[in-house]
Amino acid sequence: MRSVALWAKLEQIDGLRGTNDLSDWEQGFVVSVMRRYRQSGDRTSTLTDEQVTKIDEIWSRHFA
Repeated sequence: MRSVALWAKLEQIDGLRGTNDLSDWEQGFVVSVMRRYRQSGDRTSTLTDEQVTKIDEIWSRHFA
C-alpha cells in the first residue's frame, strides 16, 4: 500500500466540499483545517493530532 502525504489528502478532501459526501460538521471542519493549513504557508505541522486523525478517517472513507 502506498503512503499518501497529508497535504495531498487535504487537497482531495477539500475537493469534496459542497457535495453530499461530507456531513455539515465535516464541511465546517474541512473549511477550518484548510484555512489553518493555508495560513501556515501550507505546513501540515500546524495541525493537531486529532485533526490529522480526522483527516485520515475522512480520506480513508472516500479515497482509500
